[in-house]
Amino acid sequence: MNELHLQDKFLIPFFREGLGYKEVKANTVTQALIIEEDLQAFISGTELNKKPYETLLKKYRGNEKLLLQELIVLIQERIASSRNMALFINVNKSISLQGIKLHLFYTGDSVIHDNALFDENIFSVVQELPYKYSYQGKQVFSFRPDIVLFVNGIYLAYSELKNNYTNQNATKNGRGKVIKDYFDAIKVYHQHIDSNTMLSDYEKQVERKDFLKIFEKAIHITTTDVGETFAIRTIADYFDEILATCREGKYDREELEKKARGVFKPYPLLRPDAEKKDKLKELFTALYGKFFIEKEILYYNFIERDVYVNKGVKEVKNETGHLISPRPKQKFGTDKIMAKIDEFLAHEQEPDYFEKLLEKQLAGVGEAKKKELLEKRKAYSNNKNVYSLLMQYAAGFGKSNIIGWSALQLKDLRREGEYVYDKIMIVVDRLQLRSQIDSLMLNMNIDNRMYVEATNKKTFQQALASDTRLVIVNLQKFGSVREMLDADVLQKLATLRIVFLIDEIHRSNSGDQHEEMVSIFDELQRPFDNAAYAEVSTKKNLIIGFTATPDDHTLARFGEFSGYAESEKLWRPFDSYTMKEAIEDGFILNPLKNIVPVASKMLFDLPGNLLEGFTEKEYKDAQKKQVYENRERIDAIAKYVADLLVKDVYRQIRGTGKAMLAVHSINAAIAYSQAVRKYFNVLVQQPKYAKYAEAPIHVVYSANQDEQSATGLNGGMTEEKVLENFARPTNNGLMIVVAKLQTGFDEKRLHTLFLDKEIKGISAIQTISRVNRTAKYKNDCKIVDFSYNNVNVQNIKDAFEHFSDVVVSDFDPFGDKKVLDILLIELKKIGYLY
Repeated sequence: MNELHLQDKFLIPFFREGLGYKEVKANTVTQALIIEEDLQAFISGTELNKKPYETLLKKYRGNEKLLLQELIVLIQERIASSRNMALFINVNKSISLQGIKLHLFYTGDSVIHDNALFDENIFSVVQELPYKYSYQGKQVFSFRPDIVLFVNGIYLAYSELKNNYTNQNATKNGRGKVIKDYFDAIKVYHQHIDSNTMLSDYEKQVERKDFLKIFEKAIHITTTDVGETFAIRTIADYFDEILATCREGKYDREELEKKARGVFKPYPLLRPDAEKKDKLKELFTALYGKFFIEKEILYYNFIERDVYVNKGVKEVKNETGHLISPRPKQKFGTDKIMAKIDEFLAHEQEPDYFEKLLEKQLAGVGEAKKKELLEKRKAYSNNKNVYSLLMQYAAGFGKSNIIGWSALQLKDLRREGEYVYDKIMIVVDRLQLRSQIDSLMLNMNIDNRMYVEATNKKTFQQALASDTRLVIVNLQKFGSVREMLDADVLQKLATLRIVFLIDEIHRSNSGDQHEEMVSIFDELQRPFDNAAYAEVSTKKNLIIGFTATPDDHTLARFGEFSGYAESEKLWRPFDSYTMKEAIEDGFILNPLKNIVPVASKMLFDLPGNLLEGFTEKEYKDAQKKQVYENRERIDAIAKYVADLLVKDVYRQIRGTGKAMLAVHSINAAIAYSQAVRKYFNVLVQQPKYAKYAEAPIHVVYSANQDEQSATGLNGGMTEEKVLENFARPTNNGLMIVVAKLQTGFDEKRLHTLFLDKEIKGISAIQTISRVNRTAKYKNDCKIVDFSYNNVNVQNIKDAFEHFSDVVVSDFDPFGDKKVLDILLIELKKIGYLY
């Protein structure tokens, strides 16, 4: 299929017949990227616009042309001040002209109108649009995008098509053309506008916004061949770099293309093995389907600004901020969740739906094997009384944004005139995650009147009874899920349909120095498994859990069953974006590149009499305690840490680098806070290090009654204040932690992780992921290991090997059940059980 056939014979008919667009001739589109005929039809002929338009037309004495011209001028002004077309339409769903309100876009699922108004929106597609730009009466630039999309006459996005059969593909040629067109446009902008000394900076910006709008205001720009489709959303991020190379006279596009390809990513497929035409239909539906465009407008685009506390209230700073919109994999994951929910709802009253579905999938498998697999599915189904979805997303992937986008869509989800979910509960168990969610809500324009926080059983019950449908459940203050979901609460939940979104399914057992990772996912589902709940429940709740590190048990209990595939693992996540993918895509740094083992002999000797006063049973813990709490050893390491802070860490990321020191116990943390401060305070007396004198050294841990509180060590600052102070962009700092902040703590300027404790498995990945976030001017991250015999070096490599790709499990609970049954019989025989 050549390029013209792909466009004219397949995609355009699909837009018309499959997606419900109308085709419009290119010569009807103005230089302002407006289809005047569509805009006129929408403002004058649709349900909510007819009467206001008639009133407005009287003010213009019946002059429709003048009315339309002045409306277009107003629309252009609003577009110029908007970051992209999705944000423009969202903010300007209605617009006032001479005091009269006209609608520019109708949303779906209206409480009053259902989807009737949404169906009045006019979606249009234009082939081979000759986009031209004139400056001072002379045409200075033109190019011809293959397909351009509009809604109600207003520009949305464009797509470039490529032909595999003439060695033209989207991977190289399609992405290359999009970047080249943008580069050429900026080159022309530089020649005619940026170089014009008669223009002020403001005038140059006005020209830029008008000239480059087809690139910079697009919801996204895509390129496709029959095989793959790529999408880029933030091409404007490269404007300054391109302009700089033009000003220098280099016009170097090669390096820029390399960078841009890092975000110009392929859009994933639900059915990667489908026929090429079917894959193209799936992709173009996800990118340009009417309801997917509505999601772009309502949910997927927002401006992220710094959040600060003013008189105890969080507020968004009045600044430009930067555009947050989903990368292809993020949008795919969120849409996949929503599509699965549609399937759940459609079959909610069919308890054996998933078993029958599996039976169909097992067509062709031998009867004995089929029976075995069906029995397993029945015995260990993750969708019996409550639905569950397990998402494996790498730390740094942006799962908080996915939670926000999902929560907003779930809040608004309606069926047959009613909201589907009575409550949407975002479950967090760390102060920093709680703060992140708060900031996310503010940036997504969800003020604190739209959600409530549950911090104990009483406030949780109040949240269930309130009309507010968005609830943040702060488990850190609860202590346990069991406390939250008692019999009375479960009885209430049985009459509701609730979705729980768990920000990180693993939490540290902070009271235990071995720091076992406990699964909130497991804790949350267990109460729903009892027979009493199943008997009274009329609706199925949904639990969606996010983690980078699903263990075998979590996968078996909540993952997707795939045991029918011979020689394959049985359980896998519902969706995944792995550490390996994130590193390859440049979204996180590779923490294995800079692991620095500091040998024990360099700094200290083992303490004598390791086992004095201990039994053999306690040998292992006694040895670790004596090693990791030895004061001479701590003092030697503290001196090394303080030295490295001022000579290396704090110089990183253009002088804003920070560090974390993870230690074995609270006693060790207290000793380290004193020792590091002692050596650090001496170093900053030297003039060359004096600038770091105010860099804080904080300590964070959960103390019990027998131990000194961390607040006392932090000069009376609460943990929340400590985190707030540490996060300040211009601050350096060291955070000393014990079993806290090693999961879910996101500080992009955290450059170096010091380890004086032993980590392995899930804990290893969660801990090293604290330093792998990317930030401007952050080129690498470092892990400095002080563990005895440097056991962490191999532990980290082993954990990374296991968790860096899609984690699948062959864990077989049914085999374990047989063993337990045999043991139970034997115990009964010898009289231990009756």
